[in-house]
Amino acid sequence: MILGLGVFAQVVAVKVKTPAILLLLLIGILVGPVLRAIMPDAALAIRPDELLGDLLTPIVGLSVGMILYEGGLTLRFRELRTGAKVITMLVSVGAAVTWVLASLAAVFILKLPWGLALVFGAILTVSGPTVVTPLVRHMRPKGATGSILRWEGIVIDPIGALLAVLVFEAVVAGGAQSAASDVFYGVINTIIWGGGLGLLAGWLMALFIKNYLVPDYLQNAVSFGMVVVTFAVCDSIQKEAGLLATTVMGVYLANQKSADIEHILEFKENLRVLLISSLFVVLAARLELGDLQDLGISAVFFVLLLILVIRPIAVFFSTIKSRLNWREKVLLSSVAPRGIVAAAIAPVLAYELSDRYPGEADRLAPLMFAVIIGTVMVYGLFSPIVARMLKLADTNPQGILILGGQPWARAIGKKLKSLGVHVMIVDTNYSNTAAAWMDGVPAYHGSVLNDQALDDIELAGIGRFIALTPNDQVNTLAAQKMVRHFERASVYRLPGRQAEEQEEHPEAEGRLLSGPDASYRALTALFGKSGGVLVTDLTPEYTIEDFRKERGENAIPLFVLGETGKLTVVSPKQAIPPQPGQRLISIASNVAQEEDEV
Repeated sequence: MILGLGVFAQVVAVKVKTPAILLLLLIGILVGPVLRAIMPDAALAIRPDELLGDLLTPIVGLSVGMILYEGGLTLRFRELRTGAKVITMLVSVGAAVTWVLASLAAVFILKLPWGLALVFGAILTVSGPTVVTPLVRHMRPKGATGSILRWEGIVIDPIGALLAVLVFEAVVAGGAQSAASDVFYGVINTIIWGGGLGLLAGWLMALFIKNYLVPDYLQNAVSFGMVVVTFAVCDSIQKEAGLLATTVMGVYLANQKSADIEHILEFKENLRVLLISSLFVVLAARLELGDLQDLGISAVFFVLLLILVIRPIAVFFSTIKSRLNWREKVLLSSVAPRGIVAAAIAPVLAYELSDRYPGEADRLAPLMFAVIIGTVMVYGLFSPIVARMLKLADTNPQGILILGGQPWARAIGKKLKSLGVHVMIVDTNYSNTAAAWMDGVPAYHGSVLNDQALDDIELAGIGRFIALTPNDQVNTLAAQKMVRHFERASVYRLPGRQAEEQEEHPEAEGRLLSGPDASYRALTALFGKSGGVLVTDLTPEYTIEDFRKERGENAIPLFVLGETGKLTVVSPKQAIPPQPGQRLISIASNVAQEEDEV
């Protein structure tokens, strides 16, 4: 039931364009505290502590470790060329500023005791890839801000978790000398064991893959097992050191050059969705309805202070003397949602502090969920708007990345550019890219199959990919790779030569452009017959049916440009035919003189 509800929430969130975490928390609260309050004996009411017992805490911890491992697998050191200093400052100075200001706010606004407030403020330094990564993917920020936010969201989680545990130990220890000693040894243990074992585990995993010591079908299982063992060993030595270890393991594997880890990353991405779907439902279901009702208006003020005051101050101190302009700093200030690590740590530490702060410690968990809901809702709704106002992002990019710079592909790019569509051509043939630049179309000389090329190409404003090379295998491989950077529905390629394969799996590796008959040979031949890229204005008097009657086999439709500037790529499964008022872009032979012709 938990897994089914979690996956259901993920699907609905995509359909209604809402952050999934909000629906997951809402469902967890409904089937947990709300249902238990209405029907105390209901069999469908979720009672996580009764259901999992002593396994609840380790399952949550291991799951969070796995999520951070997957996040680490997406981090590339080459992304740090422009943002390394800012990231370092955000996870150090920014975290310290957030801790101090959040703790003060917890004392004076939430009326928490000092010790409890310090622990709560430490937990609030975390952010989280579970909410930052989807938000960044949705915003598509320009420049270095996207990589800075992703790195901060993943790296700050183990740092914030460690800070929370060390502050907790210091509060429990009491005396200043004893507390300082505990914190010092805790940091050393975490760095040595968490960092060291994380590097060792990553090196061993790469060694297994590189030397074919593990069969392909077992590599995901071995990777999973190594993450679990590494987390457990480190966590048994120093609390929350396991989170650092799994993050370091993921970052090492992502940046080593000897072993291919793409299949491991794909598996971990799928596993992450299932873990997040279950964890948020379980953790929200642990709350009690009375605790939520007792939050009051002070919790709202506290969340607003975190968003409007504390985060901007932390970013300000973290970006002093950086190369970021004021707009990029404002965008960084508008993204700091809390996620799964905060939700997982708060209830555990609250339980440990319940004897020291009876009554007050029980407030931590509902307060943390209020922060998570508030920050995710505000940042999820308004961060994309802020990015658009600052002209740093395009949440609905209409641009096209074209693979192939042959004459008719360049003509397509030139025509789309003249219509206001952002276009970038990529080709390994220098003469093709040079000719594209001569035509006024931006081009990149290189291969999209090379990871470095994707780092060098400015993808801001580009939301689709089309493979137009004469090599079917290159088109297929490129489509497979680009699915990781664009939505599958936004990746297109020319149909291959194998008709039987196309009939069985017409869109297995990217959607087909135009239709099965729009092969490279057909497009080249049509363009060569004194043809060109034509733009036809559709009107009530001249509809798409009239176009087909007039042109017939002498035209291959490629795109439809709407009145609002929305570009649609023609494909076999395009449900809505072009309408009057739209413009049809096609490759056609020169049989009519009235159309605009290249």
